[in-house]
Amino acid sequence: LQSPSYPSNYPDNADCLWQIQVKDNFRIMLTFGSGCQNDYIEIFDGPPNTSPLLGRICSSSHLTYTSSSNFMTVRFHSDSRYSSRGFHAEYQSFPADQTTSKFLFCL
Repeated sequence: LQSPSYPSNYPDNADCLWQIQVKDNFRIMLTFGSGCQNDYIEIFDGPPNTSPLLGRICSSSHLTYTSSSNFMTVRFHSDSRYSSRGFHAEYQSFPADQTTSKFLFCL
């Protein structure tokens, strides 16, 4: 998962939506390797119009989000004032009855 044109600068006025769905009784762990500089990324715990917002980020930090179901949505929005390198993220699915502490990420 990555912003348009990554690793080059993303375009102005981008509005991207990624919907991630895995098998039933699985969860999603989404890890950002880098974040946007001036615009934002939103992570929803399911469909964007009916699900809670897990986070809204705009930084170059390494963050991890875990879904409570088998569905997650990521939205990226850029305005017309700034453009930068953008972001990339990876996701993994894991059985719902496993704890996330069994996963170790080294970034």
